[in-house]
Amino acid sequence: MYLKVGDKMSKVVHKRKKHIKNAFYISHFMAKAFLMAVFGIMTIVCLIFVVYFGDLIINMNKGEYKYPLFGAYVIVSPSMVPTINVGDGIVVKRSDIDELSIGDIITFSSSDVRYSGLTITHRIVSKQYTKEGDLVYRTKGDNNLNEDQAAVLTDNIYGRVIFKLPKIGYIQQFFAKPINFIIVFVGVVSLVLIYDGCRLAYMMGKKA
Repeated sequence: MYLKVGDKMSKVVHKRKKHIKNAFYISHFMAKAFLMAVFGIMTIVCLIFVVYFGDLIINMNKGEYKYPLFGAYVIVSPSMVPTINVGDGIVVKRSDIDELSIGDIITFSSSDVRYSGLTITHRIVSKQYTKEGDLVYRTKGDNNLNEDQAAVLTDNIYGRVIFKLPKIGYIQQFFAKPINFIIVFVGVVSLVLIYDGCRLAYMMGKKA
């Protein structure tokens, strides 16, 4: 009778230990994955800075002014839905005139009197030449009924969209506050340290 009760208690304790061990393992795996992701992102950002400043120095030595080779933006309006949604991040690459085609999505500084100076991301729908012989582009948002009123000058184009990062804008807004980043980072590091500490204590107790 007592042995059976003891066996049941032993199984319950063993089961609980197993659950706790699994929980620690999962949290440790998630924490390490997060830290690796942070490290990867930091590495990519560093590479982007190297490319950015390298391209800038090369152009300065040539006496030329060009927009950055790559640029990143967060979409704040629904004009390109469903292709690009509000909160999505985009990466654009500086492109020469002969690299731009009808159907490409470009990011540019608007010359429309209503949105003068604002950064817009719309699709090229046609090309045309002014009376002076300058090439300009007609653009339109995928979610808009009409084309943009003002044509886009080639000098106002920052680049062509090469890929998007869905909803990255919301993450960027969250981590834009230093306190949020510190809380998340400290929390993840603490999980890793707690797991490693518990694992070490368990191994030492087992050896003893």
